[in-house]
This record gives sequence, structure tokens and C-alpha cells, in this order.
Amino acid sequence: MSESEHENDMERYFNDPEYRRKKMASQDPNGQSVWYDKYNNKYGYIGLGLIILISFLIGFFIYLYQGIPSLKQLENPQTAIASRVVSQDGVVLDRFYKKNRTDVPIQNISPHVIQALIATEDHRFYHHWGIDMIRTLAIPYHLIQGQVEGGSTITQQLARNLYKQIGRKFSIVRKLREMITAVDIERHYTKREILDMYLNTVEFPNSSFGIEAAAETHYGKPAKDLTIDQAALLVGSVNAVYAYNPRLFPKRARQRRNVVLAQMEKQGYINQKTFKSLRKDSIDLNYHPPSKPNTESRYFGQYVRKKIEPWAKKNGYNLHTDGLVIHTTINSRLQRYAQQALDQKLDSLQTIFENEWTSKNGSYMNLLWKKYPHFLTSFIKQTKRYKNGFSKYHTDKQSVVLDSLMADKAFVDSVKRVNTKLEAGFVAINPKNGHIRAWIGGKNYGRVQYDHVYQARRQTGSSFKPFVYTVAIDNGYKPYSRFSKHRPVFYSRTGKKWSPGRMEVPKGPDKLTLRRGLAQSLNDVTVNMLPALAGAPGTTSLDSLKPAAEKIKQMASNFGINMSHTEAVPSLALGTAKASLLNMTSAYTTFANHGVHIDPIAITRIDDKHGNVIKQFHPQSRQEVISPETAYIMIDMLRNVIRGGHIQGGGNYYGTGIHLRTKYHVEQDIAGKTGTSQDAASCWFIATTPDLTMGAWVGGQDRRVRWPKWSRTGQGAHTALPIVGQFIDLASSDPHTHWKKGAFKAPPGFVMPHPPKQKGWKKSNRINW
Repeated sequence: MSESEHENDMERYFNDPEYRRKKMASQDPNGQSVWYDKYNNKYGYIGLGLIILISFLIGFFIYLYQGIPSLKQLENPQTAIASRVVSQDGVVLDRFYKKNRTDVPIQNISPHVIQALIATEDHRFYHHWGIDMIRTLAIPYHLIQGQVEGGSTITQQLARNLYKQIGRKFSIVRKLREMITAVDIERHYTKREILDMYLNTVEFPNSSFGIEAAAETHYGKPAKDLTIDQAALLVGSVNAVYAYNPRLFPKRARQRRNVVLAQMEKQGYINQKTFKSLRKDSIDLNYHPPSKPNTESRYFGQYVRKKIEPWAKKNGYNLHTDGLVIHTTINSRLQRYAQQALDQKLDSLQTIFENEWTSKNGSYMNLLWKKYPHFLTSFIKQTKRYKNGFSKYHTDKQSVVLDSLMADKAFVDSVKRVNTKLEAGFVAINPKNGHIRAWIGGKNYGRVQYDHVYQARRQTGSSFKPFVYTVAIDNGYKPYSRFSKHRPVFYSRTGKKWSPGRMEVPKGPDKLTLRRGLAQSLNDVTVNMLPALAGAPGTTSLDSLKPAAEKIKQMASNFGINMSHTEAVPSLALGTAKASLLNMTSAYTTFANHGVHIDPIAITRIDDKHGNVIKQFHPQSRQEVISPETAYIMIDMLRNVIRGGHIQGGGNYYGTGIHLRTKYHVEQDIAGKTGTSQDAASCWFIATTPDLTMGAWVGGQDRRVRWPKWSRTGQGAHTALPIVGQFIDLASSDPHTHWKKGAFKAPPGFVMPHPPKQKGWKKSNRINW
């Protein structure tokens, strides 16, 4: 039946009752009209098909929108931003991150970067609403031509960068989600904001995310200072960060940079003359590995992390993703000079150290292994090869594993060299406010992660003596008070004998002044003070010295040194106590700060990623430990350690820190003290000016490593002092450090105690007796 016939039939059916009865009579056995069934089949299938199609489309759009960010996500995009540790002069010292990203506002991004990006990636950026229909509709044409060209706008790329649920795998679904999200982004943000977000989230080569991190990683400069060719190089790498990595493939990266420059010239951002000039230039990187923004600050950065992490977790911050800015007290120039001084001096000391333990024509440090044969086996037992050796050699006997490893000469030699490396630490603190200005925890954080500024507690040696002499001054003794230079002997109730280690007895009178005893670090003079400090002058009883030891322990504790695990025994006067370099250097700031001790402080405040201050820090303790008069007397006595003094009756003596003047020509007003532990394993030197207190420690990473007893180098005056001397030389020569050379000031109305007039007395030198 034709369509016209069918329409006539339909009209007759509804208008002619008789005809309708005949039609109804021709129904099938089930009562369904044959005619109605034919009609229903045609239009029923169409309706069913429409229902299925509509259901599919609804389901597809539901599925599509499940992978699209919500309105809340669009309005609050979350990106992982590196937290930064910043010096007081604005230099980034370290970073904590999952992705090396630093947010920077668009006004602090070079316009060349924006121009290069738009010219290369999306030159109609300002004229579309998230989707460039011209590029999108041209994709099929390019595919037919065998050319694969992306149609993604900057906004579409941002959608992929910000919202990981969209994905990156090529598919129609992913592309539709990307396009919908791009349109939503354009509805919620301005073009300027889109560029800002894009440049702060896009990945660049060498694990740098965002243009600021990329600029610092590849050129060591902020994004605002990038030149045209530098901007073109970085922008050119965004669509293939490995293939166009300028560090790995400079030739390929240069070609890509020139493509970007050509696009900039085509879009009118640079003229033809500039393009021709720049395309000839080679790639000149100033590469800073992202994991080492400032290698000299790695130890300090980890100290900061350990200090901040508990606070951050408690307050809902993530150091690795929330972009916190941690402001510190470090001066970046002083930090750099401290690292240089430590590196230079430690390298030369390592050579001397190895030579002193090696006989002529002997193997590497053969004298050390001969004197301490158990050292080598102990070092080997610490290695992974030894620990895995039992399963490898199928034995439970140590001797079998040791013999097998000892037979491997190359392995044994490597164990010897690794375990006999000298280490060092350096810290500088402003005594007036406790601000830490420089912090070097070791030579190489990549090799040794143990911080020798605050983690290591080593025997202090004679660097501890100023606290003993402070007790004497605080108890009424004067710098010119004299004690015997001869070796004392004390006996316990059980008959146990104790006396200080034998040292060379200086020539001259039998009794020497406290000033000279401290300047020349004379053990006998120091120990001969103890009976007087204990209130039992002239005693030879070891037990009667206990009160003096208690006073010394308490004094050191007042200075901020952790003495909780130190026993109050007479040998404490000679420096048997253990302390960290941070503790000791901080304690010396008390002398320079008129007797007031301020706990050292490294962090001043924390800002969130928007620049809001969310935490401020202040010194936890500030207390007067000794009087300003006692502090100044001690400073004056510690001056003699550096400059020496006059001997009563004629002549001069040299202090143990004299090399600071003779070798490093430090002429400013400075006080200090050397120190060497009794086993020559730890060497110290701490010096202070009115404005900066500096401490250095040198020793083996392993506590068993020590200088030979016959060594003259293995003393604080020859190991730790040179680091401080070199640091002062470097820092004071730089006008930008604003190094101060002011003198210590006596308290108002203070008069230095004068020694009595005796033979050889001269008004010009009486203060130095």
C-alpha cells in the first residue's frame, strides 16, 4: 500500500463506521487488528528507537560529566606547590616538594614567556572561549593529509594539568571532557588568570613544574628575568619535556627554540632582525639540580624540616604540597662563605691526616690499622656485604664471612677510605638576638646525612674551660689570680689516684695567672683551681672536689649546654663533657651579650602560599646567666687566647689561637678558645666578635677515627681554627656582608681589676698579665 493509499485508508477507517467494523472483523485470533499491527510496527519501532537513543545520550552525558571537575573544584583548583626555605636576604636555601613547583604571580613572569607561549601554542587565545573551532575542525583534514596536529588550546591544556581525572590518554571521551572543562574554565576565570594558572602548573624539563621552578632550575634566576631566547627555549619544551630537554639534547632543544622564535616573529612579538640574531645563539644554561637548590644549605634545610613538620601536621599543612614559605635567619652570603671555608680547609686536612697515619712506602693509613687492628673488622661488619655474607656463603660463622671479605683487596681498601674521612661542622650566631647566620652541617649531604652542627655530641676538650674560669671569676677570683703550674695529684677514699694528663710545663714562675692559664689552655693551672672553687684550698682529696664539679656543671647548664647526661666529676674541668657544636657556640654568645643567654633561633616566620603570615617564632629563653662585669672579664681573658699576652717580669706568651692573627691576619677585636678531646678525635675552635659568634668542629664521621698522638696538626688550633679564619677572611672582604669590626664595650663604670705592682710591672701591660 502506497503512502497516499494508506492515508485514505486511515481517513475512511475513522469516518466510516461500517468500514471500521469490517476492519475490526479481520483481526488475528488474539484480538489484535492486522491493520493496526502493521501501523503500530512501523511507528512503534521508531518510538522505541528514540527512547533507546535518548536513554543512551543521557547515560553518556552522565558518564561524561563524571570525569569533569565539579564547580567547587573549578573555583578552587588544587596544585601541589613546593614549600621553600628562604634566607633573611631572600635567597631560596632549600625546598620540600612532591613536584618542584613554585607559584609566582603573572606580573612576576617575563612578558617574553607569555608571548612565546601564545605565539606557539594558541595564537588565537584572546579570541576564543576555550575551544579554537578553526583548529578543532581542521583536525580531520590534517589527519587525512597524514599530519598529526593537536587542536588543544592553552585553556584545554590547563584543564588537563589541573584536573587529573580528565586524563591524558587519547580518546573521544577524554577530548570531550577536556573541551567542556575548558569552556567552564573560561566562564570562571579571566584570560590573565588562565595564563597565570597555566604557567604555574605546566611541566618543564628536569622535574621542574611551573615557570618559576623552570627558570631557577635551568638559569638560576627568577621567571621575571628570563630573556627572549630563554623564554623561547623553556616554552618550546612543554609539549615534549624529555625530547626537548636542553641539558640532555641541546641540539634538538636549540632547533625547537628557533621554531618558537620563528612563531614569535610571525605573530609580531619580535622583529625579523631580532629573530635572525637570536636563532644563531647557542644554549647557555646555568643548571641548578632541583634536588639541590643550594647544596651548602641542605643540612640546614633538613634541620628546618624536622623543626616545622610536627607543627605543620598539627595545623593541617603539608610541607610538600602547600607552598609554605619558611623565613629563616640565615644570611646567604655568610652561608656560602662558610661552605667554601669548610670545603677548602677540610680537603687539605684530609691529605695531612692520611699522610700522618701512613708510613713511608706504606699502604693507605697502615699505621692506623696496625695500632688499632680491631677498627677494620668493625668497619667491615657495618657493611651490607658482611650482613648479606652469611646467606651468600651459607654459613653462620663470622670468621668465614670475614675471611672471605678480607680476601677482596679492592673491597677492603674501599672500606678503609670510606670510614676514615674527616668531617666538619660550622655555625655562626648573632649574640645579640640568637639569630643563626650560617649553618654547615658537613661537607657533603649526599654522602653523609648526619648533621655535625646539632646532631653530633662530641667531647668538648679545652673549649669547655671558659665555663670553669667563669665559675672562678664569679666566685671572686681575678684574671691575675695565680695557681700552680705543676701537675697536681688527688686521691679518693679507696686510694684511687687522679691527675690531669701530662703537658709541657711552661717556663717562668711556679704560679701562673688565670689569664695565662686560659690563654695557653694549661690543664695543671685549671685543675689546681678546683680545691679553691670547692671551698677546700690545699686539699688532695678527690672526693672534696665534688662541689667544684657541681658548680661547673651548673654553670655550663646555665649557658645553655645540655648537661643532663654528664656526671659532675673533676675531669669535667678539662672538657670530658659532650656537647653539640650548636650548644657550644650558643653558649659563647653569652660572653659577647653581656652575660645574657638567648636560645639560638633559625626560623622567624612562616607564610602560606598567598603570603599571609600563619606562624611567627621568637627565642624561647632569654636569661642573665652571669653579670655584665663577669662576662666582660671573660671576653678580655679570651682575647688573650688570640693575641697572647705579657709575662710578669718580662717577655711574652702566645695563646693557642694566635694563628687567627698570624696566619689569617684577623686584626679586629675578637675572643675565642681552642679545644681538643683527650683522644684527639674532636677538634674545636669557637670565636666571637661583638656581632657574630662562630664555631667550628673537625673530627671523624666515626668516633673511633682520631689523629695520631704525635700529630701537631690534630689540635683545634690547626684544624678547626683555620675554618673560622678562612670564613672571616672571605666574609669580611665582601662589602655586601656588611661585616662589622666594632670593639667589645665594657659595662658602664666598669674598671678592669689591676694586678698589684710587682717587679716587672708596667702600666702599659698590666691588663695582660
